Amino acid sequence: MEQRNPPEFILEAFADPTSVPDIVRGILHTIFFHRFFPSVLPQTRDVLDLTLPYVADAEVETMIDQRTTTLVRQLEIERTQTHAGPGPASIGNGSGRGQIAVQFFEKRRRKAWYNVRGEEEVCWERWTVKVTVAEPRTESERAKVRKAMESTLASTVMKVVTLVNAHKDHIPPITTTESNPFPYQISINQKESGWATRMGIY
Repeated sequence: MEQRNPPEFILEAFADPTSVPDIVRGILHTIFFHRFFPSVLPQTRDVLDLTLPYVADAEVETMIDQRTTTLVRQLEIERTQTHAGPGPASIGNGSGRGQIAVQFFEKRRRKAWYNVRGEEEVCWERWTVKVTVAEPRTESERAKVRKAMESTLASTVMKVVTLVNAHKDHIPPITTTESNPFPYQISINQKESGWATRMGIY
């Protein structure tokens, strides 16, 4: 059976430094709400002026919180290095970019090869959230950034809902009795920076 590349959905997030954790968590919980198949009690959380779905599963919450914290730290390092770099402080304006990705896998029986059997995890869907951080300096910039954050978050959440409803045919059948039939992974990819990221360590 020929293995195809899984569909990848690209999402945008725009935030000021203090709002990054809430916005990223809100987007990730929205994705998991639609792609996490164990039975969960639906809950919501308010992010900016939007009420978003929330997955109250300890394992999912912990992973989202850990990866979001790692991304925020990386963005903070990038922003402080931009400020400390040569030239006027206005260059870079304290902005930063990063990525966080969610992958969903199915467990497949590995084909027999020299009598080695077992299971392998094959990715069936990938979501990449590209995060842009802007640091407003004046009150009018703050108002513009706030409006842009709300607008971007609303359109990103609507994009998730549209994509999950339009793209269902590639979801594999549930063939296990495990509580979570599809393993998942959340990874941080700082946009084109550092040898560790390029090697896939994060």
